[in-house]
Amino acid sequence: MSRVEDDNQVATPISEENWTGRSGARLTLRPARGADQAALRMFVDSLSRESRYFRFLTGGRVTDEIVQGFVSHRKARDVALVVTYREADGAETIVANAEYVVNEEDVAELAVVVADAWQGQGLGRRLIQRLQQLAGSGQLRGMRGDVLSENRRMLAIMRDCGFSARRNPEDSFLHEVSLTLAEARASAREHRMPRDWFAAH
Repeated sequence: MSRVEDDNQVATPISEENWTGRSGARLTLRPARGADQAALRMFVDSLSRESRYFRFLTGGRVTDEIVQGFVSHRKARDVALVVTYREADGAETIVANAEYVVNEEDVAELAVVVADAWQGQGLGRRLIQRLQQLAGSGQLRGMRGDVLSENRRMLAIMRDCGFSARRNPEDSFLHEVSLTLAEARASAREHRMPRDWFAAH
C-alpha cells in the first residue's frame, strides 16, 4: 500500500513509562528502536504457535521483513512500542509489542501481541489504551484492526476498550474491530483514569 507523508503532522513524543504487572513485576514501556530488531526477532520466535497465529495469521516462522517493519515506521505518523522486563542479570527482554500504521484515510491500523508467559497481566489492554491516547493526540480519524474470530479474549478486550466488532463479510475467519476517535474519547471518559496513571505504573 502506498503511503503519503504529511509534513504538517507532528509525532506525539513518547517517553519511557514504568509499569507494574499484576504479578508485581516492574516493566518499562518505550518506543521500539532500530537496535531492537534482534530482540524482536527473539520475541516473535518465542511466541507459541497459537500466539503467532492470532497475531500474524500464521503458525510458522514470521518473515524477517515483518520483524524489520516493527522498527522502520514513519516517525511522524506511525507508532511502535515495546514493553520490556529487566532480568536478574541486567539483560532487557521484550515481553510485548504494539503498533499502529496510519493509512491514507488517517485511520490507525493497530496490532498488539504479548509473550505467552506474560499474558493475563493486563498488558494487552493497557497497550491498546496507550495506542488510543497516542492516536487521539495525533488527531487521527479512527482506529481499526483485524482479529481472528476464534480469538475471543482479544475481541472481548477490544470491545471493553470501546471498539465495535463485526464479522468480515469477505472472510468469516476474521472480525474487523474499529472505532472513531470521538467514540474513543467517550469511552475514556466512562472509564476515566488519573491523568498520571500511565506514568505512575
